[in-house]
Amino acid sequence: MTRDDFNASVRAIHTFFKSEDFLESTVYLVTLPRSENFNKISLTTQDYNVVYETGLSLSHYNFILKDLAYFQFSHSSEGEWALAYYPNPRVSGSPDAFAEFNELKGAVERDEINDEEFSSLVSSLQLGNYIPRVRFEYSEGQYKRVRHPGAHFHIGMSGEDRWASSRKLSPRSFGMLIAKHYYPDLWWKNSRFSLAEDDQELAGNVETCFDEKLLMSIRNDGASLSFSEFERQTFHFGALQPVSAA
Repeated sequence: MTRDDFNASVRAIHTFFKSEDFLESTVYLVTLPRSENFNKISLTTQDYNVVYETGLSLSHYNFILKDLAYFQFSHSSEGEWALAYYPNPRVSGSPDAFAEFNELKGAVERDEINDEEFSSLVSSLQLGNYIPRVRFEYSEGQYKRVRHPGAHFHIGMSGEDRWASSRKLSPRSFGMLIAKHYYPDLWWKNSRFSLAEDDQELAGNVETCFDEKLLMSIRNDGASLSFSEFERQTFHFGALQPVSAA
């Protein structure tokens, strides 16, 4: 993926969340610069809250969502890039915690509490870690058959897990996958698969369906160029698989 295409995809997923009124603020609409401070922390601690808070305090992200979860999109070359989602460990994935968080934001807007009190109250919310950190990496240069898949996911804080993927993913596809799996209220109201079966195939519903837009994005991303036949036969994340004849 070229850098121009990568940056265009960053802007596309930013627009996606903005159009759903779920965007809090933006720092970079292009590939994220390196941060030595953030990298040092992320490589030396297994405490997710410390890593998350470091990225938050450094504003080391492309953009941040209404629940203060954020995305990092980094492009090194046409054959190497990384995509990451950092959920808010106190809020993301918990409707009750998100509601309480929004009540506190409303109190600030009504001048019932100040920013310092808001920060203190938010910090006192329970550390639930309801959603894991999710990273996707694509690297043709680091590929080792089976041992180090060219395209893979890291889920949670173990850096040794590499969940193989047969597909490349762009920032747009990655962000939409996160929205689908972790923000159901945002996603399913825009999916034709929430409708009665008789209505799911209507042209207008297909055209506006988020699942259709995601499928198109994944199709445009293309297949991993570093994926062996053995890897194809074993468990992996995939899409657009050929339909077997009955």
